[in-house]
Amino acid sequence: MARKIVAFSAGKTNGNTETYIKIALEEARKMGCEVELIRLNSCDLRPCKACLNMPCMAKGPAGCILKDDGAWLAEKFLECDGFLLGSPVWALGPAGVVSDFRDRIFGPKTDVAGKELYGEPEWVKGRPQYRPGALISVGGALTENWTALGLPTLYTVTFSAQINIIDHMNVTAVADPGEALTRKDYVLRAKYLGQNLAYAVNHPEIDWTKKYLGETPEEEACPGCHSSLLIAKPGRNYVECAICGRKGYITMPDGKIRYEWPEDNGDRLTVQGKFKHMREIAYHHDAIFAPIKDTVTEEYEYYKKLNDFIVRPPKKDA
Repeated sequence: MARKIVAFSAGKTNGNTETYIKIALEEARKMGCEVELIRLNSCDLRPCKACLNMPCMAKGPAGCILKDDGAWLAEKFLECDGFLLGSPVWALGPAGVVSDFRDRIFGPKTDVAGKELYGEPEWVKGRPQYRPGALISVGGALTENWTALGLPTLYTVTFSAQINIIDHMNVTAVADPGEALTRKDYVLRAKYLGQNLAYAVNHPEIDWTKKYLGETPEEEACPGCHSSLLIAKPGRNYVECAICGRKGYITMPDGKIRYEWPEDNGDRLTVQGKFKHMREIAYHHDAIFAPIKDTVTEEYEYYKKLNDFIVRPPKKDA
């Protein structure tokens, strides 16, 4: 049976993002993969309500109080062997539906560290959550600083379910309808991305964690996620990758910035990194907040009842 790649597009119907996705999927199909494309903007997908009891944790997206296409999208993800996500860049980052997609379909309920610690949720039904993936970010701006949060935000969708990104594209200066096809360099890049993803999908015997098949230009600083979005603070001699969290030490031979990246198995692109994060949350709850929780009980009740200035939207007619 052919292995399946499911692509999710946050762009316009037949827009530039969708064009690059179709180019990639066509190449993957030539390599024997079954392919599907889902237009997120054609789905009924409402924002997460952050329920206190979080029914989706035990029952999965089907247990969500919002009865929309969320459960269907989760099923499409779980049945795929390879994952492709693409979005246009709007205000420095991807379209808002990407955040809704991440919050409703992924997050803690699909966290592989939780699966390892507490067992696999029944709703997963034995379907693997580790799979290779690829990302496509498409911006109309001429410079990368206007698309700086495109790929990083797309990456946040992939963390919890351990989608191992083996290739990604950061497109600039492609804005008008059809313009995607005028950039033959990006067309070729999309073909390579589709081939790389298909290769990874067709070789499940390989552990694709932190293996990258895409181009690795020297100007990208982080060797883990192949990005240059870094956190740099005064007084430090190191930076932190804003995507994967690994630490790199700054050097300046010949007056030019260079980084040394010690091997770090605790970053977010690994299951070990997710374990570390879960332990941080548990430590915060048990050691920091729990001992002082009772000191704010009365004050918390006051603010919970302080609702006289809340404005509610008018009810829609039935």
